[in-house]
Amino acid sequence: MSDYRISLHRDQILLAELSVSQARYVEMARELRERFPREEGFSLHIQRRRELRRILEQGPEGLRLLGIEYRHEEVPEHA
Repeated sequence: MSDYRISLHRDQILLAELSVSQARYVEMARELRERFPREEGFSLHIQRRRELRRILEQGPEGLRLLGIEYRHEEVPEHA
């Protein structure tokens, strides 16, 4: 499952950055666009976070997750 990073800008200045689950993405993007209209200088920059790879260690106690590497992809404006 992927999640999203939404950056809210006003006149090219970063105001806030939100991490949003896939389940709430459509609702949250719609809400932000309504509350922060483009006509008033606001813009949203949206990236989808996808898992690139997992780093594992195998030891006497079994397998252990050491970390996860992610890739961020730009979401087109109309999405």
